[in-house]
Amino acid sequence: MSRQIRIAGGGLSGLATAVLLARRGIEVEVFDRHRGGGGRFGGGWQVLENGTAAADALDELRGLGLEPAFPAIPARRALFLDAFGGTHEVASAAPYAYFVRRGPDGSLDSWLRGLALAAGVTLREGVAAPADAEVVATGPRQADGAARELVFRSDLADTVAVLFDPALTPTGYAYLFCLGGHGTFGVAQVRQLAGLPRARELAWHRFRAVLGEFAVRDEREHGQFMNFSLPRHLRAADGRWYVGEAAGVQDFLFGLGNRLALRTAGLAAAGIAGAWDAPRFAASVRRPMRATVATRFIYERLGRRAFAGFCRRAGRGDFRDLLLRLQRPGVAADAAARLVMAAWRERRGCRHGPLCSWCRRREA
Repeated sequence: MSRQIRIAGGGLSGLATAVLLARRGIEVEVFDRHRGGGGRFGGGWQVLENGTAAADALDELRGLGLEPAFPAIPARRALFLDAFGGTHEVASAAPYAYFVRRGPDGSLDSWLRGLALAAGVTLREGVAAPADAEVVATGPRQADGAARELVFRSDLADTVAVLFDPALTPTGYAYLFCLGGHGTFGVAQVRQLAGLPRARELAWHRFRAVLGEFAVRDEREHGQFMNFSLPRHLRAADGRWYVGEAAGVQDFLFGLGNRLALRTAGLAAAGIAGAWDAPRFAASVRRPMRATVATRFIYERLGRRAFAGFCRRAGRGDFRDLLLRLQRPGVAADAAARLVMAAWRERRGCRHGPLCSWCRRREA
């Protein structure tokens, strides 16, 4: 196959799609408005989730033909903080997540960039993509949720801590990850985004009160936003393919999207090569995303005591097993999702793009 494919966007999904197509003998150009790779990410820790599917996330990458040769720190322990000053240690036998760096150097992004160059992909950095590029991988179209982050260096011992306090971070949570002297602190929410700066300030003080004083050096402020819309396909009516956040692909419960982004790259690359797998798309993208709509509805209605109860429950068993049970698609989850989607449907016009079959109404 000698066809040429142009990809708009050089993030995870764009580069992964490029690698998989180039290995099939297709000539690929990737247009990235950022230089050096890494896009909007500045070297902080991000999560490659491992608690929505029984298969390990790294094994899934291997199944795509992408041998994971990037730094990925398995997460088996964490500290949960509740609204009443309680601390709860959670653990799992198998990793419930992998921590990966996102940004230009020593990151998941730079690994994919290296694979793309090795496969013969042409990278056009600092160049606007043609309007008719065959693959769109340009990131979120609108903010359905946001996070404010601080990336820093520190002498803090390796720490994974998450704060669940709906009075402080309504519809979200705060997190502090410090691994190997590299720290990332942030607050993420999907509603009441105007309160993020204040929530960030209060959460920072809460973490330092629990963890003690620790050095903060070379700090850099970052902001992230995420979008979520349920795609009907990865190919639009005009024939263009969409992958990752450009397709609206995101976990709606915790706002995690790296694994889904890479999954859509595999599906789209196969589709472009003439082997679109509709049942696999439904089972691995649409149905898991639908399940997170129902769990998100419940999440936003939990009070402080209910979250404290969740933290206690998470500390009593295997945390990955708990995540798999909470997020497993099934008949009950599908039925609940249908009800929630009917109540939450956006009726004033969708801004997510041509693939959207459902999105949540915008905040008033």
